Amino acid sequence: MTKNILETMIFCELWENFSKYKELKLKKESYRKIANNFKNHILPYFKDMKVIDITADDVVDWMTSIEKKGYKNSYNASLYECLVLILNYAMDFYDLEKNVASKVGGFNKAKKNETKNVDFWTLEEFNKFIEVVDSPIYKLLYETLFYTGLRLGECLALNWNDYKNGYSYINKTLLKEKFSEDSYTFNSPKTPQSIRTVLLDDDLVKKLNDLKAKQQKEKDFSENWFIFGGRKPLSQTTVSRRKDGYCDISGVKKIRMHDFRHSHATLMLSSGVPVTCISKRLGHKDIAMTLNTYSHYIPQDEKILIEKINNMKV
Repeated sequence: MTKNILETMIFCELWENFSKYKELKLKKESYRKIANNFKNHILPYFKDMKVIDITADDVVDWMTSIEKKGYKNSYNASLYECLVLILNYAMDFYDLEKNVASKVGGFNKAKKNETKNVDFWTLEEFNKFIEVVDSPIYKLLYETLFYTGLRLGECLALNWNDYKNGYSYINKTLLKEKFSEDSYTFNSPKTPQSIRTVLLDDDLVKKLNDLKAKQQKEKDFSENWFIFGGRKPLSQTTVSRRKDGYCDISGVKKIRMHDFRHSHATLMLSSGVPVTCISKRLGHKDIAMTLNTYSHYIPQDEKILIEKINNMKV
């Protein structure tokens, strides 16, 4: 029965079945990423091909077309993994005899010394930016992102139940999609290590306490209110758009919202904070991830090392 179906099945039909299956199995954000990969980079090439007719040459030609687009190696690898996944699905559910993508193998791996490119603001650049932010709530949000390294979705998901005694408890993230004007979609953090507590500096604690006191004066206040927004959270799109506007006014370079996180990490590293502490604060799955991303920003001045040895010998 399954072999007869496979004889006529084209790739876009396989995708429809695979998509329904994965939507049941994956978190919303993980499914959204896979769906975007297919719709933007895989379906346009394979959609009208019969699944059983896809050859190794077809996969190689597709990979060549992807490489020409200049994406990062890690992104190319994620696209390849999606193609392997759907053909494995065809083997498991429709008796496809072999996975030609697996036989071809993945994209060329990145060089061992290749590190992730990150963009960030220095403290001076951030101070120049924050001076022109004229909205108290947006100003506090940008300060929180810069001085904690929280992801934007983690920050916007915070309610007052998640803030106690100078700590923020990170246990969820706000997704961009929502079902209605007053219904918001949450997901668990990116990794188990992303579920964490983050200690805040004294200035942030004072400002958050003042914000809570202000919200408490409003009718029907609840601890379930969002810290950044009140009854409903600030819009991620609006947060980003306003950030760009403040960049134009202040004259600082435009960075992505996620680069506030990079800015926090590089600021802490340049200040001599141990990388183990930064890794835990960011919620990285291990210290290797932190080192791979930020190794270029760890102070490498050997004179500091020799100075410490000299002091030991005094």
